Amino acid sequence: MPSQFGPALENRRELADTVRQTDRILMPMLQEYSQTARALWDVGQDQGQREILTLILTDPWGYAAGDFVRNDLTDQDHLQQRFHELIGEMIAPRRSREPRVRIEIDNVYITTEQLERFRQRLGQLPNIQNARVRLHDQVRFLAERPEQRFLFDFAVEVNEPFADAVREVLRECGFQLRDDPWLIQREGVREALLRLVEQHRRDGQPAPDFAVCFQLQDRSAIHLLEVSNDTPELWDDSLEGVGFSARRVVPHAETLKIYLTHPDDLRAASRTNRDHPFFRDLRNDNCDFLFPDDRGDAFRRAFPELLGT
Repeated sequence: MPSQFGPALENRRELADTVRQTDRILMPMLQEYSQTARALWDVGQDQGQREILTLILTDPWGYAAGDFVRNDLTDQDHLQQRFHELIGEMIAPRRSREPRVRIEIDNVYITTEQLERFRQRLGQLPNIQNARVRLHDQVRFLAERPEQRFLFDFAVEVNEPFADAVREVLRECGFQLRDDPWLIQREGVREALLRLVEQHRRDGQPAPDFAVCFQLQDRSAIHLLEVSNDTPELWDDSLEGVGFSARRVVPHAETLKIYLTHPDDLRAASRTNRDHPFFRDLRNDNCDFLFPDDRGDAFRRAFPELLGT
């Protein structure tokens, strides 16, 4: 679907034709990441009476907007970078610093009607559009139970003020909530990981510039990504991890899996391996940024192109 235009832009035929050319860049990028997303362009003026074009991207759970001047539309590299940033913000908005809550349920057999009832009830909650709802759901179809589906690794992620209402909807629809804490939340785990990262920075190994935990919902293994300019660039986009026993290193964990990569290899992986769990977790705000301990601000500044992976 092509971009939509606001009335003010529709009345500017020449300018509208120029903007329409950006669809050659924008729409393939947008549809790669969200089949339900829509793009709206309009034109207005800023406080200095400059002509400003505004692009608004929306999908059912996300929103992003950015301003452009006319000269921006002739610079393809600039457009690609700006579109990457806006798509990344639509998929994983960064403006809100409101705490996020991930609500998980036990693995369960359900009917299609039960799942649809949950989706309908969720949509009826007041102001649910402000909750930044993200569904992390995996449904397995089983030949031996054609009337049911096996729901596993199912979670609903929302802004904290909506968490209690979403929990109540899940209970009403017959789901059992999981209440066992993630590894990263258990006593001593994060502290042990911080000591491990600091040890890597001191002991002659490639010193990590960034250390990020992902797949946080794994109750037995810690998945630790270390990005270091000191590690050799391998031109490897697989982002493979190496597993170790976590005994005596990280309490409560069975396995520690470390993914050590050069920044350029990480960028390459984001282009060709975007379904890797790290990139899924990054765009779903499901990471714990150990180093620097700044909720990921430095990482996002260093790797803006990853936000749309």
